[in-house]
Amino acid sequence: MRSFVSVIVFCASFELAAAQDNIREVDFKNFSYPISGPLLGHSELKWLGDPKDGYSKRKPIHLVNGEDLKKESSFEMDGREYAQYSGFSLQSVEFADLTADGKEDAIVVLLYQTGGTQNTHYVYIYSFIAGKPSLLAYCHTRGRADFGLYKVYGERGKLVFELLDPEKNSGDCCSSGFVRLRYRWHDGRFEGFGAHEHGTFNAKEP
Repeated sequence: MRSFVSVIVFCASFELAAAQDNIREVDFKNFSYPISGPLLGHSELKWLGDPKDGYSKRKPIHLVNGEDLKKESSFEMDGREYAQYSGFSLQSVEFADLTADGKEDAIVVLLYQTGGTQNTHYVYIYSFIAGKPSLLAYCHTRGRADFGLYKVYGERGKLVFELLDPEKNSGDCCSSGFVRLRYRWHDGRFEGFGAHEHGTFNAKEP
């Protein structure tokens, strides 16, 4: 029944997306995202979708109300059910001009969780072309304190990642510092440039 409802939602969402005026009007909570390669065990921030990387394509991620999750286990305590889920959920959507065309692009972050302690992030960059969203590129990061994603944003036409620094970790989940990487759009792809920057979170940051 859920799959049937999902089909209806996505058919409606794509029809609406085609009628939007700009990238901010796209409903990324009810949207389909491509994915390829292994879901975990990543050794680096890696851009995906290039046939040369040898990764096979997976079944697309279909978010409905921001989620594509499967219940893995559950237990009851004090009359309440507590469940663990695996799959994808929408974490954030930010907007910035990343291609120097004077128009905003969308930076969409999805979290993949296993139902246990492992997780990783996938970042999708969409432009708005011919009245609908068009995927420019997507990538995954590593997991948790081992170069897991802390922030991703646009800054002066560039795409910036802040990843948790494993050299300043306080366990598998947390780190007191970050490594900043910068990318620019060139010849149809995002290219890294400049030296990596290291920083420490201040007291106001999580």
